[in-house]
Amino acid sequence: MTENLDHRKYKLIKEIMKIEDEAQLSKLEDQMDEIHGKTSLWQEVIAPIRDHISLEEMIKEQNYTPITQAEFFKMAQKIEIEESLEDLLAQLD
Repeated sequence: MTENLDHRKYKLIKEIMKIEDEAQLSKLEDQMDEIHGKTSLWQEVIAPIRDHISLEEMIKEQNYTPITQAEFFKMAQKIEIEESLEDLLAQLD
């Protein structure tokens, strides 16, 4: 039984060595991680998308604290932007 298992492993190794496509190799790596119970970096970093979440829940989770209009304009003045609003908007295109 061990010989058969080793033969199958060797056969898989040979097939893997033939892979030239980066995407196919990445997919195989992901499958191997799944088999071994490892989570990918993507799974560790990105939280799953929920079907429903309210704005209030998002504010609470992110510890969002709004600033006042006065604070905003005070910070904007410190930046000392010299371009006109039209020039700044044109840069967005």
